Amino acid sequence: MSDFFNWNDNVTADSSEFITLMPGKYFGKVSKIDKKRWEGNGKMNGCPYAEVTIEAKDADGRAAYIKDNLFLARSVEWKIGQFLHAFGLKKKNEPVRVDAIMKALGKTCVVTVECQGDKSTNYMALEAKTAQQFLDEGRTVFNKIKAYEPDDASTSSASSDNEFGF
Repeated sequence: MSDFFNWNDNVTADSSEFITLMPGKYFGKVSKIDKKRWEGNGKMNGCPYAEVTIEAKDADGRAAYIKDNLFLARSVEWKIGQFLHAFGLKKKNEPVRVDAIMKALGKTCVVTVECQGDKSTNYMALEAKTAQQFLDEGRTVFNKIKAYEPDDASTSSASSDNEFGF
């Protein structure tokens, strides 16, 4: 069996269910990290970035996956620091190599998730009630990670929350 379809092949897989998490805090596990390259746009120059996939559980225990991009740009260095701090990979006043991001694979932290509407709502943050209303109407709702935090006392001593502005 080949890795691709021919035009006359059958598709047997059903679509996978997409789960939207309501705004709040969830325990998340880094399930995948891909190194990629951002080509840039009018807001930010091109740079390398890590596409991080976080697995979290909804209220029913179903796995939901959220992707976040950690751009290796000085203008968003605080986000890389916040991410590394959440996994105990950055200590206060100690520099750490950017590739430490890869050491977060398989580790857990607490993620603050928010819901955003689509372009018609200018990607505004949605309250849980509005997010559910959008979903009931069949409108698009995106999960976005707002913050990363340590999941236990052992990593919370890595640095103070004030260092990263959250």
